[in-house]
Amino acid sequence: MHADLLTRRRVLMLTYRRYLEADRAWSMALEELKGWFPLTNRPGPSVIGNPGSPIRRLYERREQALLQMQVARRKLEVAKQRLVTKHENTRGRQILLVSYQAF
Repeated sequence: MHADLLTRRRVLMLTYRRYLEADRAWSMALEELKGWFPLTNRPGPSVIGNPGSPIRRLYERREQALLQMQVARRKLEVAKQRLVTKHENTRGRQILLVSYQAF
């Protein structure tokens, strides 16, 4: 695999792991939050709290990790396409050498 693709793939895997960690932390916090309310009056997953609240910070961290993962995935796709295009352009070329000799 090309070195540029390896780097892009490593970045994608790193951002994916960060997203999974952030998503798990947010999900666990929501479950813990539901424990504070009676079964009949529990808030839904859309409740993320006031600005600066722990739940909102976890949600924003998860959202940022998701965006970074999407950008890393797109950059990997662009790098793959760039290599395919470069390979196609160099593969189809033929060189014609012409020499001229004056008498």
